[in-house]
Amino acid sequence: MELISNLELFQTVFNSAPNGIAVLKSLYDNKDKVEDFSILLFNSCIINWIDNKDYKGKRFSTIFSKIEGTNILEQFIETAETGITANFEQWYGDENGKQCFGFTVVKQDEMLVVTMEDVTEKKHAETALNNALIDAEKQKRLYDSILNGTPDLVYVFDRDYKFAYANKALLSMWGKTAEDSIGRGLIENGYEDWHAEMHEKEIDTVISERKPIRGTVSFPHAELGRRIYDYIFVPVFNEKGEVEFVAGTTRDITESKQAEEKLQQSENRFRKMIHQTPAPTLVLRGDNLVIEQINKHMLQMIGRGEEIIGMRLIDVLPELEGQYVWEQVLKVYNEGIPFDQSEVLVPHNRTGELKDYYYNLAYRPLIEDGEITGMIQVAVEVTQQVVARQKMEESESRFRALVNASSDLVYRMDADWMIMQNLEGEGGLSNSGERGINWLDKFIHTTDLRQAVDLISKSIVEKSIFEMEHKAVNEDDSVRWVFSRVVPILDDQEKIIEWFGASSDITSQKELQNVITESEEKFRQLADLIPQIIWTADPDGFVDYYNSRWYEYTGFEEHEFGDSSWISKLHPDDVYLVSKRWYESVRAEFPYQIEFRLRNANTGEYRWFLSKALPIRDKEGVLTNWFGTCTDIHEQKSTTEKLEILVADRTKELQRSNEDLQQFAHVASHDLKEPVRKIKTFLSRLEEHMEEQLDESSSKYIERIHVAADRMFNMIDGVLAYSKMNADSQKTTIVDLNEVIKNIENDLEIALQEANGKIYFEELPVIEGASVLLYQLFYNLINNSIKFAQENIPPQINITATEQIEAGNKVAIITVEDNGIGFDLDQTGRIFETFTRLNSKDRYEGTGLGLSLCKKIAERHGGSITATGISNKGAIFIITLPFVQKAKDI
Repeated sequence: MELISNLELFQTVFNSAPNGIAVLKSLYDNKDKVEDFSILLFNSCIINWIDNKDYKGKRFSTIFSKIEGTNILEQFIETAETGITANFEQWYGDENGKQCFGFTVVKQDEMLVVTMEDVTEKKHAETALNNALIDAEKQKRLYDSILNGTPDLVYVFDRDYKFAYANKALLSMWGKTAEDSIGRGLIENGYEDWHAEMHEKEIDTVISERKPIRGTVSFPHAELGRRIYDYIFVPVFNEKGEVEFVAGTTRDITESKQAEEKLQQSENRFRKMIHQTPAPTLVLRGDNLVIEQINKHMLQMIGRGEEIIGMRLIDVLPELEGQYVWEQVLKVYNEGIPFDQSEVLVPHNRTGELKDYYYNLAYRPLIEDGEITGMIQVAVEVTQQVVARQKMEESESRFRALVNASSDLVYRMDADWMIMQNLEGEGGLSNSGERGINWLDKFIHTTDLRQAVDLISKSIVEKSIFEMEHKAVNEDDSVRWVFSRVVPILDDQEKIIEWFGASSDITSQKELQNVITESEEKFRQLADLIPQIIWTADPDGFVDYYNSRWYEYTGFEEHEFGDSSWISKLHPDDVYLVSKRWYESVRAEFPYQIEFRLRNANTGEYRWFLSKALPIRDKEGVLTNWFGTCTDIHEQKSTTEKLEILVADRTKELQRSNEDLQQFAHVASHDLKEPVRKIKTFLSRLEEHMEEQLDESSSKYIERIHVAADRMFNMIDGVLAYSKMNADSQKTTIVDLNEVIKNIENDLEIALQEANGKIYFEELPVIEGASVLLYQLFYNLINNSIKFAQENIPPQINITATEQIEAGNKVAIITVEDNGIGFDLDQTGRIFETFTRLNSKDRYEGTGLGLSLCKKIAERHGGSITATGISNKGAIFIITLPFVQKAKDI
C-alpha cells in the first residue's frame, strides 16, 4: 500500500516492464459476488496496446470490450474469489485481427495484479513448427516412396564395403530380402569377383578423394538376364565432414535409345500439357519475357490470338506496366522466388475497355543449367467468385436486417439443442429471451413430443434440416400451431457445432387449411354422387381432378392419371378437333363446349358425350382453374339419327313449302316497298307544305317517322335478300379467300378509317365455292366486328385458318376473332336466328338478318358456323368449309 501511494515511483517500475501489467480492484454485485474489476493502474505497455490513457476507475470489461466470448473475465473472478494464482493463454480480438496473450493473475489483498504477455508470435511459431514436423514426416514418406518406387537401384555402402541400405528394385534384382542382404558384402550378394573388386576400389577412391565417381557395368539380373547399367557413387558426410557412407544409384541403360526417344516424347508431352491444361497457362523466355507457349484458355482470357506468340508479354498487355502483378513477374524472373497469391486485382483491357479482374496467380521460374531462362505463369480468373463473396458479405448485412424485420422467432442452439441466443422477431410466440433452455421443453406440446424427438434424432444422424408443424404452448397456456425449420451448422470435419432455426405462427393458416380440407372433402363427396363425369384443370389446361365416375367409365386407377391421359380414351376421329378446341379455349380463356366419343373400359364401345368447361376466376379476374363436366348423350344422339331420317322425308314437303314461301316473300317485299315509298313521299310534301308552321315537337315527330320508314325499307330489303338466298343457285368456282378479304377491306375502307380499325390475315386457303356468297359471308362478319366495336377501342379483326380431315374430306377451319363488345355465353344459341338482335336498335343499326345469312351461306357450302364470346371482351366465329364442293351448283 505504501508503494501504491507513491504512484510516481510505482508507475516508473510498471513502465520499465517489457510486458503489460495491470492492477485491478474487485467490484461486487448486490449478492456480494465479484462481477467485474475497477482499473487502478496500467503500465505503458498496456496503454500503448489500448491507445487510451483515460482508463482509471473504469471497468475492465468496458476498456477490454472484446473479451466477450472468452473466459478471461471468469478466470480473473475465480482468482479474486479463491486467491489461487491463475496462468492461462487466451486469444483476444475480432475478425479484423486477433492476438494471443499469456495471463498471470495474482491476488494481493483486495487487488489483482495481472501480467499480460503477447505470445502471438510464439503461438504462430509453435504452429509453424508443428506444420514443419508434419511436412518433414511427409517428406520422409515421400523419399521412401520415391526410393522404393523408382526402377533405379539405390543403395548405401559402409566403409567396410557392406550394404547398409538397398531399395526394392535392387532386392528384386538379387531375388533376396533385406534381411538376407543388408550387412553383407558384394560377393555375398552374388557379385562376381572382378565386379566386387572393381566396386571396392571405387569405394576407396570416393572416400579418399571425397568426390563422386561414375561408371558403366554389365551384370546379370535375377529375372531379365544380363543388362547394362550406368552407376554413380557419391560420398555421404557426417557432421564432422568425414565420409561416413558411400551412396550409389544404378540405372539400366540397355534401352538407352528408347530412353532418348522417351525424353523427346516427354518434351512433346510438356508442350501438350501446356495446351491441354484447363488452367490458362503461358511460358515466357529470355530477359524480354517473350511468349514462347500459350494455351487456348490464356488466349481466350486475354482476348487475343496466336499471333502474340513471339511477342513480349508487356507489349501484348501494356496496361500491366507499373502494376503490382508486373512487379511480381519481374521479381520471379530476376530472383527465382516462386509467387503464389489468390484474388490478385489486375486491371487490364480484355474487351476493348479497361476493367478490374481478379486472378489466382502462380508464377514459377524455369531453370536450366543453374540459370533462370524463363518462367511459367498460371492465371485462374476468380472475378465472379470475388464479386460473389463481396455480394455475400453484403447479403450477410441484409440477412441481419431481414432477421430483425422478420415476424418469425429466430434462434441459435448448440449441438444438444439448447437455446443459446434468441435473435429478433416474435412470430406470435412467447419470447422471453431465455437462454440455456432445451428447445423441446420450450416449443413442443406434449402431444407432438414423440414425433419431434424422432425427427430431431434423424436430423442429427443424417446432418439434415429439421422441419415440422407442431403445437406450442404460450405463456398464457394457450395452444398455437407453429412451423419450425432448423438447419445444422457443420464444421470442416462435417461435425454439427450448432443449429440455426426459425419458428413462425401458422395457427391462422392451419385453421384455413382445415376449412379448405373440409370444403374439398364435401366437394369430392358431392361430385361422386353426380351421374356426370366431373373434372377440374389448372390454368394451363392440365387436368388435376376427376370424380369417381371417370374412373368407373375409363377403368383408370384412381389418381393414377391427371394430365392429358384423357386423349387415349377419345375416338381417333375426334382427337384432333377436341384437342384443338380445348387448347384454343385454354389459350383464349373462353368457355369450352364440344361433343365427342369416349371408349368404355368395360364394354369397349364408344359412347357420345357432351363436354363443357367454364374458366373460374378470382375477384381480380385472374383465371385460377377450369371446372368441367362430361354428360353421356349417346341415347340422345341415337334418337337424333332416327330423327334425321324423318327430317329427310319431311324435307321434300318443306322444300315445296319453302319455294312457295320464298315466292310470297319476294312478292310481298316488292309490294310492301310501295306503301313505304308513298309514306316517305307524302311526308316530305307535308314538311314542305307546313315548313313555317311546324314547331319543334312536330319536327321531331316527323323525323321519327322518317327513321321508322327507313328502317322498314331496310327490313324489306333484308327479307328479300334472305328469301333469294335459297331461291337462287350459284355456280361454284375456285375462290381465293385472301382476295375476298382484300376486296372487303377495300369496300369497308371508309368505315375502317372512321373506327381506326385493322384487319389481320395471312395464308388463307383457296377453296371451291360461290364467290358472291362467300364475299357476303365474310362481309357480314367483318362489318359486324366494326359495327359492334367497344367505345374508344379501335376494332382489331384477326382471321386465321387451319386444315383438317373430317369423315375423309379435307375441310378448312377459319376463325374470325374481334375485340368488340362480344356477347354472353347463354346467347350463343340465339345469335344465328332470323331477326334476332342482341343489342338496342337505337344504339346499333341493323335488321337482325346478317348472321342468319352467314349461317345459310355456310350450310349451302356444306359447312357450318359457330360462335362464342365474352361480354366486353370480343367474339369468335368459327367457319368450317370443305375444300371441294360435291355439286357444281349450290
